[in-house]
Amino acid sequence: MLKRLLFLFLISFIVVPLCMPVIFSFSLFWQDIFPQGFTLQWYEAILTRPRTYSALLTSLVVAFAAVSITLLISAPAAYALNRMDTPFGRWIRDTAPILTLIFPPVTVGTALVLAFSRPPLMLSGNVWMVIIAHSLIGLPFMFRNTLASFRTLNERLLSEAAASLGANLWQRLVYVIIPNVMPGILVGALVVFAISIGEFEVTSMVAGFTGQTLPLQLFQQIRNDMRIASAISSFLVYNSLLSFIAISYLSAQIRGGPDRRAA
Repeated sequence: MLKRLLFLFLISFIVVPLCMPVIFSFSLFWQDIFPQGFTLQWYEAILTRPRTYSALLTSLVVAFAAVSITLLISAPAAYALNRMDTPFGRWIRDTAPILTLIFPPVTVGTALVLAFSRPPLMLSGNVWMVIIAHSLIGLPFMFRNTLASFRTLNERLLSEAAASLGANLWQRLVYVIIPNVMPGILVGALVVFAISIGEFEVTSMVAGFTGQTLPLQLFQQIRNDMRIASAISSFLVYNSLLSFIAISYLSAQIRGGPDRRAA
């Protein structure tokens, strides 16, 4: 009984605060114990107010760009490291996924500002700087999931079998390797997308007027209009929940699949 009460307390400690902005985002006002009225106008304000709508579009563009960049880097790197069966290769596989995670976000933001604030790479203060920052933050997560997907199958054996049937390198990649590692890639993409949509600390350091994302707009609306801020916060909560559900489903599919590595 005590364990159940403790579990319920922990769940309430996490869930109840997250429910507050969601409830407020559907309410006309909330001054007493319970909110009063029901409305969707605070969500409509996200799409009708130029600043919030522009921030939403910027967040989506940055998130998709970060996913694309991290995938273009992680997939070839995971493929190469998966084939590198040497002590150095194993060390790289163990350390690369956590290399950038050991540095505080404020350190990463400071490093990016110093690196891209002078010629010839003067990118500080625009949306390209935000894309670089989010890609750097999300790269370990994409790489770790992509590499883990490669490690669940005998990629060398599958490639050799496909080559013996006449498949060239491109055909092996498109029809054999990529479909087998796609669940891990999708999990990594969802994680990077969710992180990018909600990232605030590094973004606030590198974003200029053209790089205002939804979390930055949320911070401004907390001081201007708490109801719109609640709608933006709720949108970020919905994004995280949907990403969590999709990641859980894909992870279950990976765990429940056949042991391809033994094949």
